[in-house]
Amino acid sequence: MKIRTLAVVATCSTVAAPALTHAEFFHDLEISGLIANETALFLKDGATIGDKDSVTEFNEHSAGDVWKFENRMRLFINGGVGEDSSFHAEANLIVNPEAENEGLKGHELYTQYDYFRELYLDSYFGDEGRLSTRIGKQQVVWGTADGIKLLDIINPTDFRFLSQSTFEDSRIPVWMAVGEYNPTDNINLQGIVAQSRPNFIPGLRVDGDKGQPFVMKGVDTITGSVDGFLNIAPALGGTAAAFQGFAAGFGAPTLAAVGGGGFTVQDFVNGNTGFCGPGATASGADALGAPTDPAACPGFLNAVAQSPGLGGNENKTNLVTSTFNSSDPRFTFEYMNLASFATFDTFARSRSEYRQDLEEDEPNLGLRFKQTTGGGINYSLNYYYNYNPNPSVEVFWEDQQGNRLTPTVTEADSAVPGNAKVKTVSLRKPNGAAFVPTDNFSDNDGIATLVFREFQSRVHNLGGAFDAALDVMPVPTVLRGEFLYQKDVLVPVIDRNDLAIGDVANALRNEEADFIKYVLGLDFTVFTNLLISGQLIQFWNLDYIDENSDLDDGGCTTANCGRYTGDPSTLALSNGLNKGDELETFGSLFISKPFGAEQQHRINNIFIAENGGGFWNRLDVEYQFTQISENFIGTAAVNYYFGDEDTLFGQFKNSSNFQIGLKYLFDPEFI
Repeated sequence: MKIRTLAVVATCSTVAAPALTHAEFFHDLEISGLIANETALFLKDGATIGDKDSVTEFNEHSAGDVWKFENRMRLFINGGVGEDSSFHAEANLIVNPEAENEGLKGHELYTQYDYFRELYLDSYFGDEGRLSTRIGKQQVVWGTADGIKLLDIINPTDFRFLSQSTFEDSRIPVWMAVGEYNPTDNINLQGIVAQSRPNFIPGLRVDGDKGQPFVMKGVDTITGSVDGFLNIAPALGGTAAAFQGFAAGFGAPTLAAVGGGGFTVQDFVNGNTGFCGPGATASGADALGAPTDPAACPGFLNAVAQSPGLGGNENKTNLVTSTFNSSDPRFTFEYMNLASFATFDTFARSRSEYRQDLEEDEPNLGLRFKQTTGGGINYSLNYYYNYNPNPSVEVFWEDQQGNRLTPTVTEADSAVPGNAKVKTVSLRKPNGAAFVPTDNFSDNDGIATLVFREFQSRVHNLGGAFDAALDVMPVPTVLRGEFLYQKDVLVPVIDRNDLAIGDVANALRNEEADFIKYVLGLDFTVFTNLLISGQLIQFWNLDYIDENSDLDDGGCTTANCGRYTGDPSTLALSNGLNKGDELETFGSLFISKPFGAEQQHRINNIFIAENGGGFWNRLDVEYQFTQISENFIGTAAVNYYFGDEDTLFGQFKNSSNFQIGLKYLFDPEFI
C-alpha cells in the first residue's frame, strides 16, 4: 500500500471515529487566507533556453514581455479535534495564464500549483505533551541556509521559477507521518516516514516545456525540441535510413553490405567514400547529384539530413550543418564523427520514447536528534534514507516487444589507407543473438527504440547543523553551519569515446558518487536591525571522473574523446557537453532591513556567485499599505542573472525579470 494511502487512512480514522460519539469533537474552527497576484516581466531581449522552433529559428522575447501573471487564493483552515489534537488544511487555487506551456498554466499534483498543499492532524500524548505526532500531507524543514538547500531535503522542490519562490512556496508537501519526543526541555527526537516524490524540474518531461523561462541546458539536452537527444534520435534515424537507401542503388539491403563498416562520418565529409568525393560512383548517390569534389561533402551530408524525402530533418533538430568541425563539435554528427556507416544500419528508422518510472510505493525514512546545550549552542544530527528527489535519466535500446537490446562494438580495417580501425555499433537481443533491424528489403526484427527512462535511486544522507551566538563580537553575531554526506548519488558520466562511434546508450550513463556538502554562515546585526549574512557553500564530489584517454588509451588527442563527470545543469551540445566540477563553490551575501514608522516594511537583497563565473542577484521589497489596511501588502523584486552562460545562474541571463505583486490577507475576524 502506498504511504499516501496509509497517511489518509490514519488521518481519517483518527478524526472520524471519535466524531461519531462526541458532538463537540471539532471546535475552535478558524479560516484565514490570502488573495494575491504576482506579475513578472522580462528585463532583456532574447531567447530562453530551449525556446526554439528549429536550429535557425528562435522565439525571442522582448524586454517588458509578461511571462508570469500568477493569481492565487489560499485558505488556511485550523481547528481543534477532541482534547489533545488539532488539524490544519491548506487549499490552494492558483493559475498562471501567461505560462508558455499549457501544462504549467494551472493545477498539477505534487507541484506548488497543487489544489491541496497541506492536510494533517497534530496529536499530543502524556501529561506534558512531550510525545506528539503529525500525520498527513505536510512540510518538514531541517535546513535553513540562505538561497540554497542542503539539509532541507525532506520535501521535494518545485523549480519552475528556479530559486525565486520562497522555500515555503516552492517546497512540495507530501504525505508523511512524523513523530517527536522531547525527553527534556532542550532535547528533541524526531522520526519521519515520508512519501517519495521527485523535484519538479521544468523541461523534464516529453514536451520539454518549451518556452518556460527556467529550463536548464542539461534538461534541454534530454527533452529539448531542437537540442534534446530525445528528438535528435529519430531525426538521426531518418538520416541513417536515407543513406541506407543509397545502398539499395547497389542492390544491397544495408550499408554494411556495401562496405559501410570500413569508413566513418569523418571519412565521408573528407571525401574518402564511394558516396561522396572522387569515388562517388554509386548509382543511388549519382541520382541525387553526389558531388565529386571533397570540399562539397559536408554540404552533401547536410542536404541528405535536411531534405524532405531523405533524412527529412529540415533543420528541426541539432544534427549537422554544411560546415563540419569535429575538432570543436556543436552538432550531433560532429560528436559522432567516428561512427561507421554500418552503425547507421542500427539507427535506421529508429524511434525514441520518454518514460517516467518513479518510486511511490516505498517510503523515505528520517531520524533527527536536536539539542540546545547549556552554553547556548543549538545542534542537530540528521539521517535520511530516501529516493533522490533529483531524478536520473538512463538511456537504452529496446525492440518493439519491449526487450532491452545490448550495444556491442566490433572492429574492422579502414577502407581509407592509413586510417585507424573502424568501430561499428550493433545491438544484441537478451538471448545473445544479433538484433537485425528493418532494412531496404526486409522487416527483420523490426525497428529499435532509444528509451529515455526517468527514475529515482536510493541515497543515504548523513548530516548535521549548528548555530551559536558569538558573544565576543562587538555586534550580535551568529555562527552557523550545515554539513551533509551523501552516499550513492547518481551523476551523469559522459564518455566521448563511445559517443564518437555512435554508442549513445553507453556514452550517456549514470554512475554512483559520494558527496560532502557544507554551508558555513555568519550573521551580523548592525545599526539596530540591519541583518548581514554571508555564506560559503561547497559541494565536493568524492568520486569525480576526469579521464584523459582517447580511443586507443594513448592520451586525448582529439576533441571527441575522454570520459568525465558531466554538469547536470549545463551540459549541452553547444558547450562540448559541459564537464562538472570536482569542487563546486558558491558564495552568498544576504542583507535585510525593516523600515517604516513601525518597521512594518522590509527590503532584502541576496547575491550569489558560483566558481564558474555565474551570478544571481535578487533585490526585493515588501511594503504594507497601512494607509488602507495592514492586510494589504505589496511586493516588488528584481532577479538579475549574469556571467558565464555555461554556469547554473549565467545560463539564465535572458530570464532576468522584474516582478510586482499585491496580496490581501484575511483572517477569522474578516470571515
